[in-house]
Amino acid sequence: MAAASIGNKRDALRELADEISSREGWWLFPSEGSIQGFMGRGPVFIVGDQPSLSEWPPEHPCRRVFYDTLKKVGLTNAHLTDLYKKRGLPSALANGLPPDFTEHLNLFRNEMEILKPKLIVALGELVQRLLIQNLTEWDIAIPRIWHFSYVARTGRESKYEAHIREIIPDTFLIPKNQSTDWR
Repeated sequence: MAAASIGNKRDALRELADEISSREGWWLFPSEGSIQGFMGRGPVFIVGDQPSLSEWPPEHPCRRVFYDTLKKVGLTNAHLTDLYKKRGLPSALANGLPPDFTEHLNLFRNEMEILKPKLIVALGELVQRLLIQNLTEWDIAIPRIWHFSYVARTGRESKYEAHIREIIPDTFLIPKNQSTDWR
């Protein structure tokens, strides 16, 4: 899908979301309140490796820590995505890439073509390595932040905001203690 063939970013992204959602077992980050999830069209991509097999209801501890922190730092319109869209076991990609990995990589490249991110941030070491190895056309650093599941599992919720502010350049974030309503 070429972004030029579709009128605007929202429509192009919606078309891509529909394509991904039509596949059995594939998943996208949902929107919630001001958090746009996969439909975020801001300059920052936040990328996970692969969605887990578990459900992710609004009250899920991982969702709460991730979405609530994104709101605090002003990344409500960040594009939230996974490199590999099909649900699987945690860190399954660390054990070798599945035969259809190239298809997922091409979908991710489509997301990049549509939105032209200024910054790609990896959710953990595995996806950072996969992005660096497979996105050779991306010629700037890909920083990584703690994966939200690590934060929830280790009780680091109170440190997550500071960690994100340390890793992501200030130009993409709102100043600490400022309202996020403007984004």
